[in-house]
Amino acid sequence: MHWFWGKGLLVELKGDNAEYTGFEIPWEAYRLLLGGRGLGVLVWSLHAGKTPPEPLSPDNPLVISPGALVGSGLSTASKTAFVARSPLTGLLGRSMAGGRIGWEIRRTGYDLIVVKGALDDPGILVVDNDGVRIEEAGSLWGKRIGEARGALKERHPGYADAIIGPAGENLSAISMIDAGGRQAGRTGLGAVMGSKKLKAILVKGNTPPKAADRSRVLEEAGRLNKATHEARASKALVEYGTPLMLDYTNKAYGVLPSLNWKRSTLSWCPDPERAHEELSRFAPRYRVGRNPCIGCGRPCTQVIRVGDSPSVDGPEYETVYALGSDIGICNIRDVAYLNHLADELGFDTISLGATIAWAMHAGEKGYLDGALAWGDAEEVARLVEDMAYRRGRLGALLADGSRRAADRLGAGHDLLVDVKGLEPPAYDARGLKGMALGYMVSSRGADHLTSGAYAFELYGRLWRYSSVDRLVYEGKAQLVKDGEDLMAFYDNTGICKFSRGTIYPENTAGLISALTGYSYTPGDLLLSGERTVTLERLVNLWLGLEPEVHDELPPRYYREPISDGPSSGEAVDRRVMEVLRREYYAARGWSPDGVPLASTLVRLDLAGVVPGVLLGLARSVVSG
Repeated sequence: MHWFWGKGLLVELKGDNAEYTGFEIPWEAYRLLLGGRGLGVLVWSLHAGKTPPEPLSPDNPLVISPGALVGSGLSTASKTAFVARSPLTGLLGRSMAGGRIGWEIRRTGYDLIVVKGALDDPGILVVDNDGVRIEEAGSLWGKRIGEARGALKERHPGYADAIIGPAGENLSAISMIDAGGRQAGRTGLGAVMGSKKLKAILVKGNTPPKAADRSRVLEEAGRLNKATHEARASKALVEYGTPLMLDYTNKAYGVLPSLNWKRSTLSWCPDPERAHEELSRFAPRYRVGRNPCIGCGRPCTQVIRVGDSPSVDGPEYETVYALGSDIGICNIRDVAYLNHLADELGFDTISLGATIAWAMHAGEKGYLDGALAWGDAEEVARLVEDMAYRRGRLGALLADGSRRAADRLGAGHDLLVDVKGLEPPAYDARGLKGMALGYMVSSRGADHLTSGAYAFELYGRLWRYSSVDRLVYEGKAQLVKDGEDLMAFYDNTGICKFSRGTIYPENTAGLISALTGYSYTPGDLLLSGERTVTLERLVNLWLGLEPEVHDELPPRYYREPISDGPSSGEAVDRRVMEVLRREYYAARGWSPDGVPLASTLVRLDLAGVVPGVLLGLARSVVSG
């Protein structure tokens, strides 16, 4: 076997120390799931025990799983999966980040790391070719991410890192893990590290994996890199970054959520045209540098500084929504400062902004005394700090996301916008019918990157699809299924989803075959994505997912049509969505109530690698 080591590293935290051992990963797992997200979910399920671990218990494994193509020379293959049970949703949590930690893991002679247990006192996990050790982190506990990273670089130069901020230390369910300045943001995994008393994980290796045919790898990677770097969309991304998406969501289609989804454009800003230009094209004016993901030759990151504010990596499009339009802010200076604060304190910017937007709306409705006014950036900044430290009534109320805040308050549930407890990204699915289904069935909740349906619908054509109408329901079950399989392929390989205009399974099989020495076909690569989605479904069922409850949209999508802009009047038809959901289940080979069939596991070759407790869930459908 080439490229893959065939083993993982298990680290068990105990007291003030760590025990560690290598464990074998069968070749069949790589053949079926490649790496990254799919392999990470499988390994999580194998180490989670016989009964589901609580999200903040020592028994909840944290898996760090590099994409299969990380370090291959493919320019945009940088992503590493972080997997654990989510403190926010209680279901499977996962997030991808483009930091250097994945490549350093591969250079230690392991394909991934599993961390279980917990320390008694704050510590740092250090992994290198000499082994594993724990160092004290008392002086860093409570520090912001930038300050902690600076101190760790002095102590361990050349090591890749994954660090949490005060939000993760204080077990916020909307906290993130910062991997070398790239954020594994979604599903609250910072709290999993915090529960293990881990301030940081540092990794450095010196033994890179070997390719089966290095000259062919260079040829295949070079061909794909050329196509990606020269693509017109890539040039726009490099110049302006992801906020250019506003041209589609705000201007063309009116699906930019604003003011906790009361509006869907920037029409409420004092000067909507100026707000659009400022929020979508700020990069050339304020850029002071770039912070590309590891090995990326097409850096879409924009490190900016606005006036005397600190420099910040971003803001990305999702943050322009979450800490901009959703909370009533129309200028980039305030968005950039709040983005900096969220990154330093360790928050997922999407859930953070959406939670604050919910609180503003709840205050407006009279549910919540002392809530903030729309657009009050100064007060929002103070609130973000309070949330990180669970300080004050409002900070403690909001620290775990919008749904838990409504539950604690006993009010405001009618204002919530979430799926499975996860706050949504910047695509108003009332005007994107496939995205509505994508939110509904996603394994991690309201999420755009599980199906990628928004890209098919906004661009009108992508991959195998053309002439896609965003307002048509017909055919969207198959589109979402196919999109999920494609997006999971990207997550399994570590390929950035912004390569979706040039890199597909159809032109990547040669590269993976040259790396591994195994002859992968495009169909094999796409099947890895399909297997991943079904595996995640089994895990979620084990963790308590009830399809009839969790595969559902926010009631506001059904009862409140979009109020402004090109999509004015659009809502989601509940009865049609029920049909689409059943069509999606059927396309997946799941039962009418959303449970994978045993025959589907046989077709996908999963029966030989999936834990028995998960297999039993599928078999019960056939026997029952």
